Amino acid sequence: KLLEMPSVLRAPRWCTVLGHEHLVASLAVQWAILQREYLWILFGVAFQVVHSCFTNLVFYLENKLLSGAQRMPLYDLAFDFLPVVTGAWWHFTDYLIYSMLFSVGFLVVVSAFVSFDFDVRRPVYAIFVLKRYFQTLITLQTLRILSFMFTLLPGSSVQCLYTPTEAQLAGPASDFVSGVADPAGNPPEWDPPTTLYEILFRIDPATGCGDLMFSSHTIFATLCVMLVWDYFPWRVSKLYMAVCMAFLIPLTLASRKHYTVDVLTSLYVTPIVYELMRLKLPDRDTTAGLSKYYDVIFQKDREDSLRYTCVVGGQLYKVSESQLPHDFETSESYGVRSGAPNEEEYLTLRKDTPPGTPPSGSGNAIMTVSPDAQI
Repeated sequence: KLLEMPSVLRAPRWCTVLGHEHLVASLAVQWAILQREYLWILFGVAFQVVHSCFTNLVFYLENKLLSGAQRMPLYDLAFDFLPVVTGAWWHFTDYLIYSMLFSVGFLVVVSAFVSFDFDVRRPVYAIFVLKRYFQTLITLQTLRILSFMFTLLPGSSVQCLYTPTEAQLAGPASDFVSGVADPAGNPPEWDPPTTLYEILFRIDPATGCGDLMFSSHTIFATLCVMLVWDYFPWRVSKLYMAVCMAFLIPLTLASRKHYTVDVLTSLYVTPIVYELMRLKLPDRDTTAGLSKYYDVIFQKDREDSLRYTCVVGGQLYKVSESQLPHDFETSESYGVRSGAPNEEEYLTLRKDTPPGTPPSGSGNAIMTVSPDAQI
């Protein structure tokens, strides 16, 4: 039945569902990219464990090093205007972040099975989205670890609040200012790791203390917004992310999970890092880039100029127009093998060269595929 399906099934407005032939081509391209980029994804997942270890370590250090005075929360002007939220509302920020991550993850998975219809045609390659996500996240979490490990800040959330005992208030101020905080002032929810095993293997992203600067909640949320704006720029998806952010920021402050400075820092550091990574490590989603780095070659069918094919690892597949790289027309649909000139040089060389002729002096042959090749 799959073989009898039409090549393209039309869905309403926002995407084109791929038929069997085009779906096979899409999965082949995604697999070719994954084979070269999987280390970024594996390293990004592994780095979440590293980040968790450091959040546990800073919680351990706060319990061992800070005095009662140092454990008192800092003054934040926003706290004077926002009521304290508790109960289910305290967890609502986590639910918002999970929903944003799930939405982006859903779009990433679906991108392998459909061609999205944007104002500007651009095929979305799921592996490039994941690579962009983890590249940015690793950089941000590294900066975050350096920030909270060198400057220990007292938490203001319910599980971190320190309440001086009557004995501390009645005693000399020096006892409250110096020495380790009296455990009697800890809240019932105070539960720092106490062993090396807990530091290394405890997974608790919600109720830690000390990992404040800068806000991890806002990092994840802002990164989701950047990915949607960059790869899935529909009005509905952008509106959903904007609404989530509008609720997330005040609720993060109202739940006292972060100070205003933590949230504001994340709001400008995350886009800056994202854009720098995008400029320095751009997606290789051009016609020349896909050919040079992933052995994926797009071209027009030699018998029918209205049909297109791609070659992945020597195998020929039929593709729809919506699956073509965004620069396909300007690059004349010629693939470049490994060791070829970069994209700018390649396009310059091809500008005045007759089709099928290798660029003069380039030392690189242009691969063409016979129309009789086995499909």
